[in-house]
Order: sequence, then structure tokens, then C-alpha cells
Amino acid sequence: MHNQHQSQIDKLEQLVKNLSELVTRLESKFDDSKNYVNNKEKGDRSAHIVGRDVGIHDEGSKGEAAAAAPGNRLKAGSITKYSPFWSEKFQFMSAVSLDSVATSVNVLPFRDYEGASKYIAVGDDSGRVYVFLRNGDVLVEFSTLTDSPVTAMLSYMSAYMNESVLVTGHSNGVILAHRLWETSLAEDLSSLHMENHVALDTGEAGSIGTPVSILEVHHVARSRYILSVEGKGKIKVFRENGTLYGLAVPTSRPLAFLKQRLLFLMEKGAGSLDLRTMKIRETECEGLNDSTVSNYVFDATERSKAYGFTSSGELIHLLLLGDVTNFKCRVRSRKKFDMDDPLAFQAIKGYLLIIGQEKIYVYNVSTQHYRSGAPRLTFSAGIEEIKSSFLPGQAVDESGKEKAIPLIASDREKLVILGLGGGYVGMYRSKLPITRGESSTVLWTSPVLFFILFLFGAWQFFAKKKEALTSWGPDDPFNSTSVTSGGASLGSGSGERSYTDSSSRNADIMDMRNNGLRGPSRRYTSPSRYPGGGGSSFRPSAVDTSSRPLSVDPNYRATSELKFRGSNLDSSAFPKRRENLYDDGN
Repeated sequence: MHNQHQSQIDKLEQLVKNLSELVTRLESKFDDSKNYVNNKEKGDRSAHIVGRDVGIHDEGSKGEAAAAAPGNRLKAGSITKYSPFWSEKFQFMSAVSLDSVATSVNVLPFRDYEGASKYIAVGDDSGRVYVFLRNGDVLVEFSTLTDSPVTAMLSYMSAYMNESVLVTGHSNGVILAHRLWETSLAEDLSSLHMENHVALDTGEAGSIGTPVSILEVHHVARSRYILSVEGKGKIKVFRENGTLYGLAVPTSRPLAFLKQRLLFLMEKGAGSLDLRTMKIRETECEGLNDSTVSNYVFDATERSKAYGFTSSGELIHLLLLGDVTNFKCRVRSRKKFDMDDPLAFQAIKGYLLIIGQEKIYVYNVSTQHYRSGAPRLTFSAGIEEIKSSFLPGQAVDESGKEKAIPLIASDREKLVILGLGGGYVGMYRSKLPITRGESSTVLWTSPVLFFILFLFGAWQFFAKKKEALTSWGPDDPFNSTSVTSGGASLGSGSGERSYTDSSSRNADIMDMRNNGLRGPSRRYTSPSRYPGGGGSSFRPSAVDTSSRPLSVDPNYRATSELKFRGSNLDSSAFPKRRENLYDDGN
């Protein structure tokens, strides 16, 4: 009995050992598969493509890829309750995993042959910049001149072809400008290069400045000026060569600049900057009620409209109208918004996106009702829920949640880039419907309307003036109504002439026309049955409709002597046929 028990124990131990080896093999295969997906890179770069190489391009293939991955049965489990709203409205394009924390995102101004943005730049907490394509291919990993985290980014096209300038602002106050340019390798293939260009002179050499929160570019003819806003609100203006042009200090910190205008929204009110004198004008926003605003973003279509978030937890919609010398700010709507800072705002055509550390909210601002009122919440989605869509079956990294910084960028149209925490950056294409009509709203509220009305009024004026000048021209036919009334007055006013039929009256009228009342007709007519010059013309002594006496012809004949019906005419007096006006070639 003892030997039997011992043999069973040995078999069980052998079985456990075999199962342990099998589990080890499965885990090793699963780790190799995960490393293949997460650690694939170009050269020695530390940014990796996630999801794209295993065929995760749409929502239908995500379940198949998750089920086919080795070892998923051992680690099956739901991370969070899945909601289909985000995946239905935003198409997943690719995702990139960094070995650091993403701190800033920017869409570069390069465009492909379809007009879509080609490159995305991401700055991290070690001062590096990554540039990658929409499909997730990492093209550039670039170390700037400082290892301070990148807090703001700005990009614009250079004067040279296929070249742009990327400006990075860092947490230590340093501002650097870099060059990026394309070189063609083949017909449809190009390579991107990046290098340090110039360090902007902030005037604080040897000292640690405050973090740069905003970078903007302003064009004046062919010159460009770079504007920076520090954490405390100081505005600095630089030339393209890196020299400091001037600085100004508003009463509160600027949060957003109106595109191509030196108008900006501040924590309290609005302001403008005169670039010549570097003086700031400020005004209060009507309806803000002394609230402090922490975030602002201007609408993607109507540039004078903006959205903000106040310290009292309200989502506001306001207008900023005017120019540098005369402008006005007014709040149009306020709505309670239950979300805590930090937040990041971004606008695409017809919609407003707000991202926090845990959720992202999508608001509709495209319909006619919501263009004039408060934005309407379309849906919301969790950050971890979005991340789990391209990282199926993996546990949530709780340690990365504290380091997550709300990041969002777009090309103001369809492309949306999200910072999802833990070093992950996802790229999506919006499929949200856009209500047409924003462009007409802009047109009919602009000076173009008054210009069109002026052209229409001028056309009407000159058309009526021309009609009045040419209505009684010498080439116009004689008015039959005037002739009839004139003939009637002649017949009744003279007392010497009466008509027995219409043919006699018409003959006299034609005779009056041929003798000075109107010039001879310029039209070609067929020969008359009456020979010309054979009879005398009728000259009544009556007064015409203009009360001017007519001259009396000495050959005047009495009524009894007139014969209104001519005699038979000899056909030999006329040619047998008319000569052709135009040669017919015979």
C-alpha cells in the first residue's frame, strides 16, 4: 500500500512538472508576441508602433487579433466596460508607444497629394521630439539642446520649398527653433530630416525661466514674429533670427490667440497687442461676472467664436469681435460642466473636444441652434476604454495614470491625436457628420455682403439710366400711339380736313413723316405701288399736338380736288426684280 501511494505521488509530481513546463512555454511565446508588437522600431529608436502591424485597423479586426494572440485565454478579462461610441465616431488609424511621458503634441503643416496632414510631432519629458506618420511609422527621434520637458510647440511653413520650422518651448523657459525638410527618394516616397536652427534669445541667460505655455506666429508682410507666453503671463515677441523684439505684461495670463490677429483671451477679459509700440489694450468680457477662466479654444470655422472653462465649473461660449484698436468680448451662454482640471480643449469642424485625465467629451457646435447657444454634449468616453481598444487583454498600468497629461491636437478638420498616458499616443480620423452652413454664416456677417449689395444697386442705377437715355433715340421706330393721337388732333383742330376712311388718314400721316416731322426711315422697304414724286404733299395749316404752327405748301389742294385712290400704274416704270443686296455667288 505504501508503494502504491508513493508511485501515485511520483506521477502527480511528474504531471505538475510537465504542466509547469507547458505554462512556461506558453508564457514565453506570449511575451515574444507582445515584444514583437510593442518593441518593433526603426533602427535604435525608442518609439514603437502599437496595434498597426497586427492588423488592428478597424473595430471588426480587433476581436480576431485578440483571440488569435497566443496566451490570451490565460489572461482573459475585462479591463473596463466597453462603449462603442468612440470607435463608431472616430476611426482608429495607428498608435505609438514612447518610453517616456508625452508632454506636447503638434500637427506639422506638410500636406500630401490629397491635402491631408502627413506628419505629427510629439515632445516628451526629456526634451526630445518624435516625428511620425499617420500610420505610426517613426521617422525622426530628435534630441534638442536641452533636456527640459517640452511644454509648447509651434510649426509653420518656411519660405523654402518643402521646409517648415518647428519651435519648442520648454519648462525652463528655453525656446528653440528647428528646421524640418523633405527629400524625395522615389516618386511616392520621401524622407524627413530635422536639425537645430536657432535658440531664441529670451533675455534670461544663465537663469531658469518660467515654463512656456503658448507659442504663436504672426505674419506681417514677408516677416514673421514668434510670440511666447510664459506661465505668469508675460508676452515676448521674437524675430525669426532669434533676437528679442519686445515684451509686454498684461494684467492676467493670456490663454488663446485669435489666428492672424493680435487679439487674445485672458483669464479675466480680453486684450490686444500693438506690435509697433508693444502696448496692450484690455477690456472685460460682458457676462463673465468676474469669473476666472482656465482654458480657451477658438472655433475651427467661425474664428471669432470661442469656448472656455471657468473656475466655477462652467462651460462658456463667447464672441471676440473687432481689431487691435477697437474690440469687444461678450459671453453668449453658460452651462454647468462637471469636470475637474487639468483639461485640454481642441476644436474640429463642427465639434468641440475636451479631454481630461480620465475621460474625453465631444460637443456638437455645428447646427444652427448650437452655433448661437450652448454646445450640446454628443457623447463621452473613458481614456482607458479608448486605450484598451488597441491593447486588448492587457492590464491597466495604474502607475502611468498619475503621469498622464491631457493632450489633444488636430488639423482643425478630421485628424485627431490623443495623448492617452503611459507613453501612448493614438491617431484617429473623425467620422462625425458636419452640418453645412457655417461658411454662409461667415459670409453674410462680413463686409462682403455690403459689397455685393453695392454692386447690385449700381447695376440697377446704370441700367435704368441707360434705358431712360436710349428710349427716344433716333433709331427707334415712331410711336404708333403718338401718331394716332397726333393725327386725331390735326383732323379735329384744323376744321378744314376730315377723313372718310382710315386709308386717307394713314396716307396723310405717312406724308407728314416724309416731310420733316420725322426723318426718313433707314430701313430698306419694298417698292410702293405709287410712283414717287408724282403728287404733291399735304400740308395742313392746323396746329399739332405741340401747339406749333406748320408751314402751308403753296400747292395745297382743296378736299374736292384730292384723289385718295391712285390710277393704274404702268408696270414698265419699275424694274422687274430687285437687285440682291448681297452677292449670292452666281
